[in-house]
Amino acid sequence: MNDILFSIVIPTYNRGDLIRRCLTSVIGQTVANWEAIVVDNYSEDNTEEVVNSFNDPRIIYIKNHNYGVISVSRNKGIELSKGGWICFLDSDDCWLPDKLESMLPYLSNYDLIYHDLRYNIPSKKFFERGKTRFYQIKESSAAYVLQRGDPISPSCACVSRKAIGETRFSEDRTLIAVEDYDFFLQIIDKNIRIKYLKKELTLYDVSGCSQDGKGPERDRVLFERWDDHLDDEERKEVKLQYYRRKADTLRSMGQFKDALSYYKKVVPSRILFKKFIALRGIMLCFFHRIF
Repeated sequence: MNDILFSIVIPTYNRGDLIRRCLTSVIGQTVANWEAIVVDNYSEDNTEEVVNSFNDPRIIYIKNHNYGVISVSRNKGIELSKGGWICFLDSDDCWLPDKLESMLPYLSNYDLIYHDLRYNIPSKKFFERGKTRFYQIKESSAAYVLQRGDPISPSCACVSRKAIGETRFSEDRTLIAVEDYDFFLQIIDKNIRIKYLKKELTLYDVSGCSQDGKGPERDRVLFERWDDHLDDEERKEVKLQYYRRKADTLRSMGQFKDALSYYKKVVPSRILFKKFIALRGIMLCFFHRIF
């Protein structure tokens, strides 16, 4: 009898300095019937040694070449998984102890459960630290999400095996860095039952991340891929969503004048929270330009 409830897919590469923290958070879960599948892209550091040091039979360690496409590793983990529910956890992230326990009340009535995260960016001002609040997906359709932005971080998601079915992360290199967005759009577009928890259950470390400014263009490629799912009004909102992403990126890079011009384009949005974010962005741009 298979008593594994949660399968946790952890892709990794040269994360020997961080994966101990990641796996410690998994072992520290208040729910014990899980397996963790660590898919290592042939790390050149001590990742294998760190993983094996846990000596826990629930932790499965395999090596698998992904050739720079993390989707290959995640898909390998899904292929090997045995649990009824699949969770994803990046090896530089970690969970609060009650992450899996918090899923339990909703497993019978939902197909996808996601939640907020807590993070810290040392270079940011105090009002831009702390947490990311996602939004409730009120319609199980890709069009609904595309107009509002990606609300799901892989390390914050728990998906039923039934909902995943044959769906996999795209291994198309043009979708690198948005392959997770595309994956969850495919899941959401199946008319599934979705639960959003307003709880920060993932600790997201971005201290080693860099902003390359290419995020909006990656989103644009994704939008083009999903264009045939949109009507004319939805396309307009998706275009405004692109402007919002462009503005956010420019602001994060200190280009406040250019960011301001894009935020102004978003203000006419018929989606209230997107309009609010644009107005907030305008205020922040003015604030930074003054101070």
